[in-house]
Amino acid sequence: MPQSSHSQPASRAARAFTLIEAVLALAILGISVFVLVECTARCLAVIRSARHYQTARQVLDQGELEYPLSWTNDLEHNRVAAVTYPNGYTFARDLTAVDGEENLFVVVTRVGWSESGRASWEEVVSYLYSPQND
Repeated sequence: MPQSSHSQPASRAARAFTLIEAVLALAILGISVFVLVECTARCLAVIRSARHYQTARQVLDQGELEYPLSWTNDLEHNRVAAVTYPNGYTFARDLTAVDGEENLFVVVTRVGWSESGRASWEEVVSYLYSPQND
């Protein structure tokens, strides 16, 4: 019988975790949780940024519908001072004459918003040929 009592503690020790294994398992688990939390935070930031750009695109479309850009309009009617929409986004359009070209204008349309206290914007640059302008 004494031999069987010596063999049981040895088998229990072989089945139990050592302190090093437990600490190593906790370290791996802690690093994994940190990585998951970091990835989730970055995903939420990307989703928030995408939502801002999607809303900016909608404001750009709405501004283009309300203030159409046309060569038949007087150039001052094509310019739009900053218009603020209820969602806090602004729409603005400016025209600048192209040097050396007659009746050709660079059109800069800008949608702006405030994101976490800093100004952000999206610009669309295009050209307008206005043959009636002298």
